[in-house]
Amino acid sequence: MRLRQGVTRFLVALTAVITSTGVAAAQQSEITDSLTQIEEFVATTLGQLGVIIFLIGAAVWFVSRRSADRAQWGWRGMWGGAGMIVLSVSYNVFVGLFENLAPGMIVPVMP
Repeated sequence: MRLRQGVTRFLVALTAVITSTGVAAAQQSEITDSLTQIEEFVATTLGQLGVIIFLIGAAVWFVSRRSADRAQWGWRGMWGGAGMIVLSVSYNVFVGLFENLAPGMIVPVMP
């Protein structure tokens, strides 16, 4: 009778460990997918806004004629847009670097 209780407890504990490991793996997969989608959204949005601001700034700068104020804002817009484009590319490189480094560093937490 005592042996059966021990085997039963062992099987219950083994089932609990296997189940919790499967749940943790599924949660990690969902988290990874969510973070990937957020990263892609941020990079795409940053790059697209950079291009739009750059083009608007260039248009304002080219049509400013003798208005120094418009020329200054157009120039700032061009540089700001160019900076956002560079930041978008740098962000992609930075995230790609850590995506390649991180898999070896992640240790799943077992409850």
